[in-house]
Amino acid sequence: MEPQCKSSHPRTRNSERIVLANINQNKSSRVVYFEYISQPVLCLCSKITYFLTELAVSPNNNLVNIYEKKGKDWVKIHELTEHSGRITGIDWAPVSNRIVTCASDRNAYVWTLKDGVWKPTLVLVRINRAATCVKWSPLENKFALGSGARLISVCYFEKENDW
Repeated sequence: MEPQCKSSHPRTRNSERIVLANINQNKSSRVVYFEYISQPVLCLCSKITYFLTELAVSPNNNLVNIYEKKGKDWVKIHELTEHSGRITGIDWAPVSNRIVTCASDRNAYVWTLKDGVWKPTLVLVRINRAATCVKWSPLENKFALGSGARLISVCYFEKENDW
């Protein structure tokens, strides 16, 4: 099952609960609530196994927080901090366990988990407007990056350029 990503500004009244993920499993819809974020969430993406165990969330700023489910609680285990603009897209490749992020700073990063630390790799993207969305290919060897200039860039790995 591939990651389900949303780009929206959920709003709640009289409650600090925000719907983070709506995951379809066996024709039924499962809604996961995350009760520790009190501001609107712009981007979210989940690494989906049979059980929802990890979430990558951008709380409407330039950070990506990664949470892991421990019992009934969600615990923040990592914070990805390379972007200088607001994060606009996140996608988590379930097989290769890589995360790609894009932001209004016109940059994209591919994040790889090595020795318990997420290492960023800047992607050479030549766009003149904000990057607005990103999605891994089914084989996880390329990703598509949309921009505010109404262009879609297909990015892939080259040894000499390292993305």
